[in-house]
Amino acid sequence: MERLYASYNEDIEFLIVYIREAHPEMLREGNKTGIVGRPKDIDERIILASECVARYKFTIPMVIDGMDGKVNDDYKAWPVRVTVTDIDGKVAFYAGPGPFDFRLPPVERVLKKLIANGGRMPPPPVPQWGQTVNGLRCGLSIDPEKLVMGDVVAAKLIFENTTDKPIDFYYKAADAAKNIEIINSSGQALSIKAGGGSRMRSRSSNPVQRIAPGKAFEAEVEGTVVAPGDQAVFAVGQFSAVYNNEVNDDTLAQIEPAPARGAWKGKLSSGKFAIDLELPHQEGCIDCHGESDYHHVKDENCEYCHVGEVGTDDFGEKDEVCVDCHPREGVYGRRQILGPEGEFDLASKHISGEITDKSCLLCHDNSKHRNGVVSLIDPDSGGAEPWTGTRTEFCLTCHDGQPPDGLSFPAKSMGTGFDKKEFLGSALSRIKDGCSYCHTPHGSQYPSLLKNLHSH
Repeated sequence: MERLYASYNEDIEFLIVYIREAHPEMLREGNKTGIVGRPKDIDERIILASECVARYKFTIPMVIDGMDGKVNDDYKAWPVRVTVTDIDGKVAFYAGPGPFDFRLPPVERVLKKLIANGGRMPPPPVPQWGQTVNGLRCGLSIDPEKLVMGDVVAAKLIFENTTDKPIDFYYKAADAAKNIEIINSSGQALSIKAGGGSRMRSRSSNPVQRIAPGKAFEAEVEGTVVAPGDQAVFAVGQFSAVYNNEVNDDTLAQIEPAPARGAWKGKLSSGKFAIDLELPHQEGCIDCHGESDYHHVKDENCEYCHVGEVGTDDFGEKDEVCVDCHPREGVYGRRQILGPEGEFDLASKHISGEITDKSCLLCHDNSKHRNGVVSLIDPDSGGAEPWTGTRTEFCLTCHDGQPPDGLSFPAKSMGTGFDKKEFLGSALSRIKDGCSYCHTPHGSQYPSLLKNLHSH
């Protein structure tokens, strides 16, 4: 359930109801909870439930049934049972009792349907019926009706007695999946593979089912839709699923002990149930990150900013990627800083020589830059602290005549030089834009990084 919670918690509300203790006799003297045996009151049950959450690291919210066990009684929940309600509070899915019926695939199918249909369950698939044979007819439906290769599906089989006498019908659950043929008009075949992450079940383990007059025996086959191993390419579109089964004397001879009375014999087929096979969606980074920030929206080449393989411990962000992005014109509406015609390629520029990532990181923090945030850092902290002062004060951390370690001013300079500490505390330092009112931070077509203020 934790996996489903992680996948659907933005659309579906999950809740665990702690109903009672599975083995209270194991709570002996000296255990960490201090409770011995079955809890005597709700306070002791709260302690045990809290220990359960801590031990198994539940992230799903949990509530606790009262000592009267009303929730347990109402839902017949013991030992475990999954119930899904729709947006109106109506029960959309009610699993059988656990642990046998505690299975995630049917729960996930229901959640997907609720999300796709505004929180309400669509009508169930309509069974397709075959011809009546010796008083028995078979209906087949598959859920979901639209699927991709590898989906887990539930095939529901209904065997209906159309006579006025009981019918003993031999049904071997282990062969049910093999008896369902899925084929398209081109002859390409699919099958339902039971096992692995799926299970196959019927409502009874008895291979001979007594079907009363006018009644039906229902069974369910749950498994994964697969193509033959030698079929590398398959068509998408409509397929037809049919259940075929023959019961004869040889079949009945396998039953031990033999049926007490004559069992049904004949060749039985369901009607053709149509399913649509769709191409599997190859999810990429943009499926999750597409609306999170401008880099992800515009740039699907994740290697610009990331290193390592997704899902592994070595996946992470590159620390220095400025020169990979900013030579490109516009950079999604941002200024072109580097490269030909970039600001550092103009007549006067803030840093002489070759501009590298290290140059950019003297002033900028790029940890949030991929979210569209351009942050300044405190140069005197070596890049460890964000800048919180004014623009002029920021400029004067270098231009006070004592630049941070690793920086130095050219021996010769034009104009008044690089030492501007006389402006510290002046009226200029209190102006919002400060030095940047007249100067550009990266480069300018005018001397001394000046702006053309007369153009406005």
